[in-house]
Amino acid sequence: MSRSLWLPTLISLSVLFCINILMISSIAPNLVFKQLIAWFLGLILFFIGKQINLKQLSSYKWPIFITSCILLFLPIILNSITRGSRRWIYFAGLTLQPSELVKPWLMSFLATTNLPLFHFIPVAIIMAQPDLGSAISVFFLIIPIILYNKKLLRLSLILGLIFILISPLVYKYVLHDYQQKRITTFLNPKADPLGEGYNVIQSQIAIGSGGFFGKGYKKGTQGQLLFLPEKHTDFMFATTAEELGFIGITIVLFAYYLLVSSLFNKAFSTKNRALFLFTLGIAIQIWIQTFINIGMNIGLLPVTGIPLPFISVGGSSIMTLLFSLGIIYSS
Repeated sequence: MSRSLWLPTLISLSVLFCINILMISSIAPNLVFKQLIAWFLGLILFFIGKQINLKQLSSYKWPIFITSCILLFLPIILNSITRGSRRWIYFAGLTLQPSELVKPWLMSFLATTNLPLFHFIPVAIIMAQPDLGSAISVFFLIIPIILYNKKLLRLSLILGLIFILISPLVYKYVLHDYQQKRITTFLNPKADPLGEGYNVIQSQIAIGSGGFFGKGYKKGTQGQLLFLPEKHTDFMFATTAEELGFIGITIVLFAYYLLVSSLFNKAFSTKNRALFLFTLGIAIQIWIQTFINIGMNIGLLPVTGIPLPFISVGGSSIMTLLFSLGIIYSS
């Protein structure tokens, strides 16, 4: 493996790890140990992933797909409700999110099969939990498959146009009430500043108040005084901006740029089509999740519950991403 391909990834992960642990120790110190365990397990999964050959996985693509769908059904079957959704399963003291755990397996299925439309089955299961943010994140795994299949690209453009035309019906009859409120809040957060618009307004205040250098470690008022809900998950970017300022978030954004660009370089340097599609899918997933999370923190996109990769608290996401990177750098 060329050093020029993996070194930028190592540097970016090191930066994101330091920022992640620094911010958690500031706003949620009780979660530091749990997060360190997630990174440690993720590192083990990275080396396990390095032993996986995607060509060999193609022989098991259907068992992988079916197992992934069953795993997604578990929260619904177990009826483990948290904040109105059935997204998590609880095992041996751990809280696991199947929609995160199945991403590398679904991407391996997409990369080794010519039947990408089956991907809509797991997306539909996640929507039924309901978890719009994770459904969007999993759906975007199909993008590289669409881009490199002319027939599928044309079909997707047609379906996209149809979706735009029927979007008012989707809004009224498909989305849940709280999902509809997120969209209306996005359009006008000040219409309900103490209700649905509260999170976005507090997030914008936190980001703006950070200034150039930030308020300092443990000195952020919005995060430390609990004005900002979900400060360690959905709104971790706002919390970071408040305490570390423009300089801090610039470092974070550069780390993401370094990571995604190195993955794109890795994808286009391989002659293995399956590995190319897998790498591109993971790179696009990280980029889009980062874009959506930051967008909802600054009020440019509706709040969807999509975490900031490697920064938001969440063991399932970190372990899954590190496992995926292990597969990517297996050759």
